[in-house]
Amino acid sequence: MTRRFFVSMSASALLCWPAAALWAHHSAAQYDFGKSVKIEGVVKEFKAENPHTAVVLTVKDAKGTHDIQFEAQSRNNIYRRGWRPDSVHVGDKMTVEIAPTRSGKAGGYVKTFILADGTEF
Repeated sequence: MTRRFFVSMSASALLCWPAAALWAHHSAAQYDFGKSVKIEGVVKEFKAENPHTAVVLTVKDAKGTHDIQFEAQSRNNIYRRGWRPDSVHVGDKMTVEIAPTRSGKAGGYVKTFILADGTEF
């Protein structure tokens, strides 16, 4: 009985693994890559991770001061474009050129990061 249980659990885990991998990644269809918008703010959070880099900027605009979260390419891709682990710090001024959300919700997909000194990646 113990062997049968172990075999059935192992088989179940192997069958479920591909489905879990599909849930782990999402589509970029929510972004309008035909448009580009530049947004300036102060870095509140910057996580260069896989599968996507995440950045939160504190932005001052007509709506007041608020935080907006953006996503970008993977750590590997932004590294190839010039990002280094010491490139961005909390409190830095930054402009992001984004593909905005199709719904109009705050946020977007970062096409280019532009640091205060003009460095782009």
